[in-house]
Amino acid sequence: MLDNVADPKFETAVRSPVAPRFSRDELRAMLLARGDAQQDLFARAREARHLAGADDVKLRGVIELTNYCQKTCDYCAIRAGNKAIHRYRMTADNIMALAEGIREAGIGTVFLQGGQDPRTDTMISAVIPRIRQELGCEVLLCLGEKPRAVYEEWAALGATSYILKFESSSPELYHQVVRTSLAKRIDCIRWIKAAGMEIGTGNIVGLPNQTIEHLIDDILLAEDLQPDFVSSSPFIPNEGTPLETINEGDVDATLNTMAIYRILFPRALVPTVSALEKLRGGGQLAGLQAGANVITINFTPKDFRDQYAIYSAKNRFIVSGGHAKQIIAEAGLTIRPTH
Repeated sequence: MLDNVADPKFETAVRSPVAPRFSRDELRAMLLARGDAQQDLFARAREARHLAGADDVKLRGVIELTNYCQKTCDYCAIRAGNKAIHRYRMTADNIMALAEGIREAGIGTVFLQGGQDPRTDTMISAVIPRIRQELGCEVLLCLGEKPRAVYEEWAALGATSYILKFESSSPELYHQVVRTSLAKRIDCIRWIKAAGMEIGTGNIVGLPNQTIEHLIDDILLAEDLQPDFVSSSPFIPNEGTPLETINEGDVDATLNTMAIYRILFPRALVPTVSALEKLRGGGQLAGLQAGANVITINFTPKDFRDQYAIYSAKNRFIVSGGHAKQIIAEAGLTIRPTH
């Protein structure tokens, strides 16, 4: 998939002109780095992280609160129209009980994640201030595209940050896979920032028809958006989706993208995602060695988690607190203290 076929330029509605730090040739060489060249890239990323004072690893506790979703993304099994999974929505009491467990584990960020499900919006508005006031935790949301007023309401209620990945910088490729407009996605990202929440975004490596030129454009789009945290995830084919027979994303290209993000955004939060561990033993440790400084630990009860089919059960690695602590120690890093 990582050939050198050029992609048409972005829609002007998606990217505004910026002065990129690296040329396309430099980014291409970094993305293709393997062996000693890759290790040199990772060392540069670690140095950037260290000089920025961002070596401590931030832990997040995720609660997957709904698997209802309006979207029809070809890679995701909770896509609208999939009749093969049992749908669920947690209650506010469910969420608060799990959030208390996150706080008791010494984790200061409650990460509320779910499908794009408008029927949960009112409930989210109710739990945000409770998590902030009763538990003293930050609230990170990943709940899809919303009206601007909803983002503003959640920010006013105390939501700290929001993840909305752009997935691909190519409007054509994005539409082929996600079935909606990339320009709308970028509008939402900008609304989140304007509302006062920190924004996390990023890309997927290994989407069908993706080229290395697409990945270069992904990095340039991230540079334009200037996120507070940024991620790269390898594509994992999921049972029961239109893309279940597509090859997995390239782990090395994903790690290299993460390292580039770290160099471009020295102080940013860069997660090492569970998909890395699923595709390659030691993948999340490699993510830390490539400059990452965030790990998300799963607190969703198994009965719900099994139905949160962003990956099929056989294609999902569930991150535990023990696993997170082990790889942080192996990387020679420490856990960021909570306040």
